[in-house]
Amino acid sequence: MPEVTLDDRGRLLLDKGLRDKYGDKFVVVEALGEIVLIPVPKDPLATLQKEGEKLPKDMSIADLKKLAGKLAVEQAIPKNPAKKKR
Repeated sequence: MPEVTLDDRGRLLLDKGLRDKYGDKFVVVEALGEIVLIPVPKDPLATLQKEGEKLPKDMSIADLKKLAGKLAVEQAIPKNPAKKKR
């Protein structure tokens, strides 16, 4: 995993390979004592529509909300977190 540092103006520089793979716009999220960069798609609405097509058509809004909450917790909190050295 590449290590990056802030420059003297506080900017985070990502190498070209990461920019090519994830783009150049990110949402910064602070969670569980870490900072996470989440790529923002070039066309967020089209990406959301494409993801929405994968959902079961027979689920209610309430069921979708429950599923979204469950998946968010599963993705945010690893089942077997490794101890990190800081």
